[in-house]
Amino acid sequence: MSAEIISTCPLCGCNHQIPFRAVDDYRIVRCVRCDGLFVSPPPTASELTAVYQQESYFTGGWLGYNDYFAQRPMHEQIAQTRLRRIERWYPQRGRILDVGCAAGFFLHVAQERGWEPLGVDISHSMAAHAAQLIDRPIAATIEDLELPHASLDAVTMWEYIEHVPNPAEQVRRLVELLKPGGVLALSTPNTGYWTAVHQPDRWREFKPPAHLIFFTEPTLRCMLESCGLEVLAVPHTQPRAPAHPYAFQRLLELLRRRVGNGAERRTPLWWTFSLAWRLAEQVARLRYRFDPPGSDVNVCLEAYARKR
Repeated sequence: MSAEIISTCPLCGCNHQIPFRAVDDYRIVRCVRCDGLFVSPPPTASELTAVYQQESYFTGGWLGYNDYFAQRPMHEQIAQTRLRRIERWYPQRGRILDVGCAAGFFLHVAQERGWEPLGVDISHSMAAHAAQLIDRPIAATIEDLELPHASLDAVTMWEYIEHVPNPAEQVRRLVELLKPGGVLALSTPNTGYWTAVHQPDRWREFKPPAHLIFFTEPTLRCMLESCGLEVLAVPHTQPRAPAHPYAFQRLLELLRRRVGNGAERRTPLWWTFSLAWRLAEQVARLRYRFDPPGSDVNVCLEAYARKR
């Protein structure tokens, strides 16, 4: 693992990396300057487009979601929490752009809270659903919107930056579109999570070509600050105990499909499984917080930053 690789880090521009791991036909490397992890070389633009045009990405494909539409209540509940955080630093409602808006659940909640929603998504089917939900067109790219400089009050990128090979470049472009004092908010998998650090072969977020960049809190903060943003908060969210034993994991998955849980309410009994799951998680997380001490059991990072 000591051989040097000549490439360019998409986060800091350094051209020295060392191997981290191989996943299928892809190679993940670690930058020796910023400690960032990324896929090198990245997939082509056409290969990435093909991934997100597949319906299976949102309906059970291993690269994406089990059932994106069945999880709508969960997405909308999370949207309320995220919007409250944004409004803490930007109380006045204005134009909000969601990049990678998928089916538009976040934009719909923002619209109901008084924001003027704008959306971008590469998936034709998801963009069509979002357009119908908020009664506004959804663009395929940021450039297609043809927005003037400093015309947005807030920009969001939920579970988006890990999907693109040039996240810093995209963030800089979006900062140009923000008004001074405007808020940029995003979320991404937490590569400081216990399983990612101690059992990386079991962490499902190492999944190129869908995920190309892998952030920890320090690398995420560094990128945002290098793009001219003042970082307001980086909360670790979605606490979850690392993978349970295999047989138990299979049982939980079977119960989720048959009964449902807080995200997928398949039967009137969904709440019993949801409650049992939460209790089991609390007990399991306590163990991992002390093994080793200081372990991070939060699956996701969120970041809230302001244009200077």
